[in-house]
Amino acid sequence: MTKTTKGRVWLLGAMAFAAAGVGSPLVAQERFPDPPPAHGLYSDAVRVGDLVFLSGVVSGSDDPITQFRQVWARIGQILEDAGSGLDHVIDITTYHLDMHAHIGDFIEAKNEALSTLPTWTAVGVTELYSPGVLIEVKVIAAVAGDG
Repeated sequence: MTKTTKGRVWLLGAMAFAAAGVGSPLVAQERFPDPPPAHGLYSDAVRVGDLVFLSGVVSGSDDPITQFRQVWARIGQILEDAGSGLDHVIDITTYHLDMHAHIGDFIEAKNEALSTLPTWTAVGVTELYSPGVLIEVKVIAAVAGDG
C-alpha cells in the first residue's frame, strides 16, 4: 500500500467513525453541578436517561461516624440536584482505608441514610486521593419518578 493509499484509508476510517458518532456521547448527558466545579477535574454527578452516576464523595471530619454521616448528607444533596434522592440509590461502591476498624460505623450511617438495600461492593484500599478521609463512596441512583 502506498503512502497516499494509506492516507485515504485512514481518512475514510475517520469519516466512518465520525458518521457513527464515535467520540461523541451516544445519549444525552446532563452534568451536575452546572456550571461544573471550579477545579475542573470532574462532575459531581452525570445523569444519563433515568440513571444518575456520582463521582466518589468524601468528607474530612476527624470523627469516623461524623465523616460517614456527612458523606451520606452530601450524596443526598447531589442526588436531589440531579432529580433523584437517597431512596432511589440502586448501587454503592465504597473504598475504605481501614475497613474492619470502621465498617460498623459506616453501616450505621448508611442505614440511617438509606431506607432500601441497594447492591453494595466494599473495597479496602491503601490510600485515597484526599488526605484525612477514611472512605470514598460512589453511587448509582435511579431518577425519581412521579409515582
